[in-house]
Amino acid sequence: FMGVVILSRIYFMHIHILGICGTFMGGVAQLARASGHRVTGCDANVYPPMSTQLEAAGIELIEGFDGGQTSLKPDIYVVGNAISRGNPLLETLLDQGLPYLSGPQWLAEHVLQGRWVLAVAGTHGKTTTASMLAWILEDAGLSPGFLIGGVPMNFGVSARLAGKLADSPFFVIEADEYDTAFCDKRSKFVHYRPRTAVLNNLEFDHADIFADLAAIETQFHHLVRTLPSNGLIVANAAEASLERVLQRGCWTPVEQFNNPAGWHMRGDDACGTLQLLHGEALIGQTHWSLHGEHNRTNALAALLAARHVGVPLDKGLEALTRFENVRRRM
Repeated sequence: FMGVVILSRIYFMHIHILGICGTFMGGVAQLARASGHRVTGCDANVYPPMSTQLEAAGIELIEGFDGGQTSLKPDIYVVGNAISRGNPLLETLLDQGLPYLSGPQWLAEHVLQGRWVLAVAGTHGKTTTASMLAWILEDAGLSPGFLIGGVPMNFGVSARLAGKLADSPFFVIEADEYDTAFCDKRSKFVHYRPRTAVLNNLEFDHADIFADLAAIETQFHHLVRTLPSNGLIVANAAEASLERVLQRGCWTPVEQFNNPAGWHMRGDDACGTLQLLHGEALIGQTHWSLHGEHNRTNALAALLAARHVGVPLDKGLEALTRFENVRRRM
């Protein structure tokens, strides 16, 4: 792109983000800024807490989508999926033939490329499970980067490139099945190319873009098609929809959970106990502050995904005693 500065063989650019105050795009903005790029952005609703978080990162914000923002002359425009045809700035970009990418594509090409991506997909529990997984890796000293649709309280931020180990290869991402952008109606997660993928559950959702459950299953199978043969799929055995997805074709080892004959969790909410079992064998136990069968399922998925990158199950269970949950958009 024109105007790119080359320093130490790293290409720094000016990125202008349309729809920057959304949870995902705000995270992309912070990752871009942390990578050394100049980042500006615009949105219809620029207000705290996202606006203050972005401004603290040195990101200039503009209210609205006036076509005159092309005078900023960025190297690339990154278009959020909340931006539709008819948006005045988008129409100006298209009329003038200016370069643009979707948020997921920019993230894949400039942040995720070359990393060991751990993607957490599912209708429910993505934010909690991704936060647990990032924390388990952090507690094990692996310093992962992450992008999560909430604020994990163990970290205090929703996105970062890496922890103390700046060269950590691991990146945890909440893998959303919603579509990518006005120009790309595939699910966001198709861009992420994970090596480890959690398929936590799959139900009908997003009736605004999906006609039925089968349409969402197709997108999940698109994700399965991108996993390498030396990767791992961690899948919920209790979900018939996920079994249908995998039966369409799978070229990656599958580790199932929520299977009474295999990996499953037991717990007592009153006592705060959490027990990991394989069949009838007790593998380990701990105490934690969360409640409910859904959170036990989330924890099991995170433990098995973390084991794939080398964190022993007992170390993962120990880390969960210090897991502080998530602040969400609501």
